[in-house]
Amino acid sequence: MEEYKRFTVSLPQDLYNKFEEFRDKLGISRSDAIRKAMHLFMIQEENISVVSENVVGCITIMMAHEHVTLNHEHSHEHLDDIHHDHDYSSRSIYANVQQTDEILKTDIQHHFHEIIISTMHVHLEYKKCLEIIAVSGPYKDVKKLKDSLQRLKSVFSIGFFIIDKEIP
Repeated sequence: MEEYKRFTVSLPQDLYNKFEEFRDKLGISRSDAIRKAMHLFMIQEENISVVSENVVGCITIMMAHEHVTLNHEHSHEHLDDIHHDHDYSSRSIYANVQQTDEILKTDIQHHFHEIIISTMHVHLEYKKCLEIIAVSGPYKDVKKLKDSLQRLKSVFSIGFFIIDKEIP
């Protein structure tokens, strides 16, 4: 049987009330809620001591997207008026930073193919995308993938959520 330690937590009254209301809605005990919050906090802080060698999780990336002007100069003031009648045939074009980052992001992901389970690309706005990358494998490889993606100049923010694959 697992041994438990007791400790006291002091909270401001309003935070305590919000916490109690929240955990009551979930129907979980204070101890269970605190355990889950502590575990999530340690994972988010990438505390390697609580993460085993084998992890599963996701990396989320919010990126800028710059469009290629192929055959029309569009004013992007009225985004609803944009027509999608471009000639998308392959040919040399100038690539800006966001387009270069898109190529680099794809190349980085190919180098980590053994730990990437799946990816999903979501077009949030005309100039903003979200990429969700599901991962499974050694922590050091997952962390290296995240660090490589984080260096891309067009990344606004990156999220990193992993858990020990052995946690029941």
